[in-house]
Amino acid sequence: MIPTGTVVWLAIAAAWCTLLPIGLLIWWRRTRKAKLLPALVGALVFVVFARVLEALLHMVCIMGDNPVAHAINGNVWLYMLYGALAAGVFEECGRYVGFRFLLTKRRFPERDTAVTYGIGHGGIESILLVGVTFGLYAAMAALLNAGNTDAALALANGDPAVLSQLAAQLGQLTPGACLLNMVERLFAIIFHIGLSIYVFLAVRDRTQRSWFPFAIALHAIADMPAALYQKGMLPMWSVELWIAVVSLYTLRSARKCYLEMMDP
Repeated sequence: MIPTGTVVWLAIAAAWCTLLPIGLLIWWRRTRKAKLLPALVGALVFVVFARVLEALLHMVCIMGDNPVAHAINGNVWLYMLYGALAAGVFEECGRYVGFRFLLTKRRFPERDTAVTYGIGHGGIESILLVGVTFGLYAAMAALLNAGNTDAALALANGDPAVLSQLAAQLGQLTPGACLLNMVERLFAIIFHIGLSIYVFLAVRDRTQRSWFPFAIALHAIADMPAALYQKGMLPMWSVELWIAVVSLYTLRSARKCYLEMMDP
């Protein structure tokens, strides 16, 4: 039996992580009269570069049965560097492609394009990683509590072992963990907006190209603790705290860049 409070908080977290980026995009559009296409491009780029291309690399370098995968998985620090750099390189290169070839200066010269793109990029990540996942968890927990094992099994891809493992994890999940994920997604969206401003500036101004490698490096630095958490070397709260600190730094720095940019 999974506590009712856990089911409720799973549903709240799923709703928050889905509606937060949507609400932010609506507010930004109304405030700045911004175009919506950059947000759609940001979402598309995230899916292609992070969920498809980066995932394909992970299949070889992490999940594969080869010397490279064995070396990375066998060394905590190599695993950390690989995971952080892969995320930084793929996502920031995707951002560069988006601003360079899809959101061209001729059609989207306004600096608001960077913010709108960042909302789309960070927003779809929030929806896919937490919104959809926690929504499925909430549905599965409710079905298990109602005794509808067959429907819960269907959500677990028909694998009883997977269902048993998820049920055990859900039983240990606390409202605090759900709340932590909600706060983390807010900071993550802020972080993606800041990175989008950096890369936008690098693409639009040739004298500011150094912001592109800076964005890659900052993204990698932000993700390093998460890799150590996956290896059991850091607690989750420390990872979330680090993301908050890096996001607030990015917000301050990127805001300065945004205010100094001039629309054509």
